[in-house]
Amino acid sequence: ARMIEVGAAVVRDARGRVLIARRKVDERGQWAELEGLWEFPGGKREDGESFEACVTRELVEELGLSITPVGRLGELAYTGGKKPVRLVFVAATAPGETALTLRVHTDAQWVEPERLGEYPFCPADAQFVREMLQS
Repeated sequence: ARMIEVGAAVVRDARGRVLIARRKVDERGQWAELEGLWEFPGGKREDGESFEACVTRELVEELGLSITPVGRLGELAYTGGKKPVRLVFVAATAPGETALTLRVHTDAQWVEPERLGEYPFCPADAQFVREMLQS
């Protein structure tokens, strides 16, 4: 099975807070085990698209948020779901106090990095949080 390639944006605002979003129930049930968990927003990379372009497009589509990618923080493979996923975490910045439009999430929060451990994340995102917070 070909890996699904997903870009995840680790967006910081002017105050250094990180944007996280809560997954809503997926009607298709593809990611049912991830319902209600928090994630770094993003989505599937389309053919020929860079991960930077992917997260920029997805955050406009999902949250109405314009971001500026500034680098990559790392990647990991998640094989615990129905299909293997390769997640690439893209660092990005966003203008301060932008109103978010929730199109595919039930909630979104700007969180101080040291508080990320308080949120129940999707497994792959949780793994990244542990690695990111320990560095």
